[in-house]
Amino acid sequence: MFAAAFDYYRAGSIAEAHKLLREHPDARLLAGGHSLIPLMKMRLAMPAALVDIGRIASLKGITARGASLRIGSLTTHAELASSPVLQSACPMLAEAAGLIGDSQVRNMGTIGGNIAHADPASDLPAVLLALDATIHAAGPNGDSHRRVLPGHDDDGARPR
Repeated sequence: MFAAAFDYYRAGSIAEAHKLLREHPDARLLAGGHSLIPLMKMRLAMPAALVDIGRIASLKGITARGASLRIGSLTTHAELASSPVLQSACPMLAEAAGLIGDSQVRNMGTIGGNIAHADPASDLPAVLLALDATIHAAGPNGDSHRRVLPGHDDDGARPR
């Protein structure tokens, strides 16, 4: 099967990705592509354009800040699994990432794509919920459209 026709743009920075998303409101973000590309081939997703953010270095990596960890959305499952920082500070997430798919999926698939795809069978969102993780997201308008998605309800209780 082949995907429907679409326009392709490669963003070199977060600001450029925001600009492209504003210019192409029907566009979808592309990082590793392991979730989106199969949907496009089956024509279950037919975006007018793709904005490739896969080479934006500032969206990659794992850093510890006190008792918190910052994990960039383009960090691959393989990077999560092999990170000494993550293995020490949060072994549950490192172990779960190491069990995802096969080596190709682990080397190309990203934590951001895994979360954004929202597949009910996905492991990482459940692990992040158990860890009470907080997700920081920005829409096409950048910082003016930034959202914080907590791993708990507004009343402080974990979702049931």
